[in-house]
Amino acid sequence: MAQQTDLLFPHRIKARSRLKPQAPPIPQNPEPPRTAKQSKPQDIVRSILFDPFTTTFIRIKARQLCSRTDFSLTDDQDLRQEMRLYLIEKAHLFDPERGNMEAFVTQCINSWVGMQLRYRDRCKRSEEYKAVSLERTEVPNDDGELTMLGDLLLEEDGDRRNQTYSLSAIEDFELRDAMEFVLKNLKPRDRKLLKYVAEHGPSGAPQAVGLTRGQVNESLARIREIMEKSGLSNE
Repeated sequence: MAQQTDLLFPHRIKARSRLKPQAPPIPQNPEPPRTAKQSKPQDIVRSILFDPFTTTFIRIKARQLCSRTDFSLTDDQDLRQEMRLYLIEKAHLFDPERGNMEAFVTQCINSWVGMQLRYRDRCKRSEEYKAVSLERTEVPNDDGELTMLGDLLLEEDGDRRNQTYSLSAIEDFELRDAMEFVLKNLKPRDRKLLKYVAEHGPSGAPQAVGLTRGQVNESLARIREIMEKSGLSNE
């Protein structure tokens, strides 16, 4: 009876076929999610180099090296570039399952810095390394004759190089006379305080002499007045 009904009303067959649930398609060879260890090498290098910690750490290490006598400020950019290249060479050793990225960068950069310092020390001990004194360098003088550079340098040249000011004989005499006047008018306690301030600074003097910060400031103000009366000032 049902078959005859279906023959009479074929549209019911299409309706029932549309109502049947369809099974989801079966994926072929599904790819498991990629872990950090399975990441592409270029992705690992990029994540290490462009991390804020890496950038800051390299900048700090470059500045520390430039402050040494065997480096100069002009080496800053070159040092940063060489550190980055060393990280690229060692990036394949990074295993996120054994440690974090900050520890890896720190270890690599410190190793590179140690190698650079050992290399420079080895060059200094080499027989090919010779120190040259600029004062013994021969340069032509006003007459066209060769003479030592040290013989042509004046005291003003040294002051300009060291950013200091040398006192003349008259200025030195006046300074000594003013200091003698100040010391004669200072109490023994003030002399002791002035010594500790020169050695330990204003912040360390109170603890050294056993006074409070307020008492130290009062004593320094009194000493400053005496120095101004004697002609000593910051001008």
